[in-house]
Amino acid sequence: MRYFNRVAFSYNLPFKQYINILTKLLSEDFMKKIIYYTAGIISMVTMVCSILSCFGEMSWFLDLFTHFKLQYFLTLVVMGGIVSLKNMKWGLILLPFIFLNGVDIMSIHFGGQKNIDLVKTTKIMSINLLSSNTQFEAVADYISSKEPDILILQEITSNWKSMLEQNLQQYSTRLVIPREDNFGIAVYSKVDMTDLTEMYFQDNRLPSISGNFFMGDTQVSLIATHPLPPIGYENAKKRNAQLYDLSSHVIELDTEVIVVGDLNTSSFSSHFKHLLKAANLVDSRKGFGLLPSWPTYFYLLKTTLDHCLVSSGIQVKSREVGQDIGSDHLPIFVELGIP
Repeated sequence: MRYFNRVAFSYNLPFKQYINILTKLLSEDFMKKIIYYTAGIISMVTMVCSILSCFGEMSWFLDLFTHFKLQYFLTLVVMGGIVSLKNMKWGLILLPFIFLNGVDIMSIHFGGQKNIDLVKTTKIMSINLLSSNTQFEAVADYISSKEPDILILQEITSNWKSMLEQNLQQYSTRLVIPREDNFGIAVYSKVDMTDLTEMYFQDNRLPSISGNFFMGDTQVSLIATHPLPPIGYENAKKRNAQLYDLSSHVIELDTEVIVVGDLNTSSFSSHFKHLLKAANLVDSRKGFGLLPSWPTYFYLLKTTLDHCLVSSGIQVKSREVGQDIGSDHLPIFVELGIP
């Protein structure tokens, strides 16, 4: 800093001397210290976030920390590598936190009901349109390119319904519930579907849709749903109640089950894990990877809010996220079948 003090308020030194002083300030040792201490601070903040994520069930605010375990994992690996170059003990302190986040991430890459050899499948697509999105042609083109047998749309408004109508004529079975808020929902189906019904979970008056169809000789119940985003105590309470009510409904069914939609939770949340366990459902991503779907506008915060969950008798041939079609969510596309 003595070099800086010499010139802080001086305008008489030649330009070359300013450059020399700046060069000394930005010397290799000085920059190494800056990088090391910055990495240490980032590591400590990430460790705190990792710890808070373990207590997500205690409050809606802590639950928000659960959704970004991939970001915590990658940050700790990179920052841990930097600080370990100077202080191996500090790097070792980070290892349990790297493991803590890594376990949840890796569990999605293995297991599940993946079966790429399935011959006969039902193709299902789910899109959160974003009610304010106006890229109607991009959405229509994407649907046409994948030709799903069953199409689930969330945040469908009366305008979205009319703009897509011409492109969805081949879907003979449908139930469309447009709303001018963010909770319109629709199911379009090319396969014969019976008992297509508007339904509600808890008392939040947000519509879901259920219906039955056959995969071969096996009856399957489809549930399309879109809970509230968990921002604030009341909304989080209602979302959690809807997920718990959904699990109770699923276990009462005597059919195979598919649950699809923007569930407004990542798979890292304890509330999502409870849904899987209580309803005996499997995340269709298992074996295919994280496949983050939200938000499209900020890549560094991407996580998976859009889900397709299946019961034990249903296997997954493929699972993917689609292209950006103007929404804050990416569409999801899955091929399911029963061997």
